[in-house]
Amino acid sequence: MKRILASVDGSPASVHAARMALDLAQNTGAQLTLAHVTVPVMAPPDLPFSAPMLQEETQKAGERLLEDVARELGRMDLPRVNLLGNPAELLADLAEREGYDLIVVGSKGRGAVSRVLIGSVTDRLVHISKKPVLVVR
Repeated sequence: MKRILASVDGSPASVHAARMALDLAQNTGAQLTLAHVTVPVMAPPDLPFSAPMLQEETQKAGERLLEDVARELGRMDLPRVNLLGNPAELLADLAEREGYDLIVVGSKGRGAVSRVLIGSVTDRLVHISKKPVLVVR
């Protein structure tokens, strides 16, 4: 195993998964990359601010989140990827395109309604990824 992709969304489960991914990377000599995916913002036209402005702010929030997780892991040198779109599809595509050997995700994310057993992004990712997905509880 040479490359591991850990998806983080700021939830305790995703930070725990990133810690496990870091341990795995250190034990196998693999390179760990942190990834965050921001879901596109939809805003009604009558709001006092524009959707692009809101999108730019959410992208910046994603950058800060990745930095916070890297800091929490004590590894500010970790590569980070901040994407915009559908999380499961983008993570699966990135892992395939960039040659990651493993995707590590938390079992529950920051979804509006917490799933009982597994988060909806995680569930979708497990079903569509051509690369192995490690779901950390």
